[in-house]
Amino acid sequence: MAVFIPVFIISLSACGGNQVSENRAECLPLTDSLKGALQQIRGRFDYKINEIDERRHEMDSFLQWLKFTDDNKITAEMRSQILQYNSVYRIYKDFAPKYKGCVLKAEELFYEIKALDKQVKDGVFDSDLPAFGKEYRLLRGQLTMLNAELDEVLGRLNAVEPTYRRIVGPVEDFAETVH
Repeated sequence: MAVFIPVFIISLSACGGNQVSENRAECLPLTDSLKGALQQIRGRFDYKINEIDERRHEMDSFLQWLKFTDDNKITAEMRSQILQYNSVYRIYKDFAPKYKGCVLKAEELFYEIKALDKQVKDGVFDSDLPAFGKEYRLLRGQLTMLNAELDEVLGRLNAVEPTYRRIVGPVEDFAETVH
């Protein structure tokens, strides 16, 4: 009789283990989908984290310097380019912090998703699928919001990028010749 009890206990835990394995197997693809969604977002970062902010600071310095430049030294063509430069600066002024915020939020989500994945692999949610579902939906929602914000930010930055590339050289040359 003593032999029967341990075998019975082992068989019960094995049955429970199947359900645990099924729950874990159900959660792992979902955490993988979060990782994949984040990887897609990270792949959209066209600029280095501080690139737009550095441009903004350089542009601000130039525009401040320009206030003290003799108007007679500025040609009509250069005035036109300076107006375009100022327009790009205004976009950068508003969207540089938002871009950096998107990059930092993506990094934060990377660690949150990594922690959730580790919890799943460690069996934290094996017997509590609703808790996993809550965490999953929260992270999925944050990824969706980040993606929407990134759409807006990149839309604006990418819209002015050709103008920036076209006018930055002549404006910098002007600053060097007048300075």
